[in-house]
Amino acid sequence: MRFKRRKGRQITKAKKHIVDGITFASGLEVYCYRALKKAKIPNQYEGKTFELVEKFKFDGLLMDKGKTKGKTVYKEKTGNVRNISYTPDFINLDKGFIIETKGLRTAEFKMRFKLFLKYLYDTDQHLDVYVPSNQKEVDSTINLILNRCSFRKRD
Repeated sequence: MRFKRRKGRQITKAKKHIVDGITFASGLEVYCYRALKKAKIPNQYEGKTFELVEKFKFDGLLMDKGKTKGKTVYKEKTGNVRNISYTPDFINLDKGFIIETKGLRTAEFKMRFKLFLKYLYDTDQHLDVYVPSNQKEVDSTINLILNRCSFRKRD
């Protein structure tokens, strides 16, 4: 018997964590936040949202599934298509880096991330993008950022 995931259900088992008044989506994000803070690397958590595809109205006939009186039916839809946006986990545009901590890479993430990289390319933004999947990779990311960017130690 195959398991069928229901729409709207959580895919990962990540639990939300609150640290310093910030709500993080996973423990890996918390680890990255603490590592950045310990290394005194300035950043913003979910500080900027990039609009990858603007919203638009499809002018042709659009027939798709939709709800009518609680039943799923095949019907004509309006053609209003929502935008596609992307919000990286940690960002510092002044130092030119973005960190997206990602344990489980879903098909949706892979597609959206490719669109994000294409957006950066099209808008000629030369940023370093890091996608660590575990604590060891976060530590490696921190070292790479420290070596590539000039940070003054304030000890």
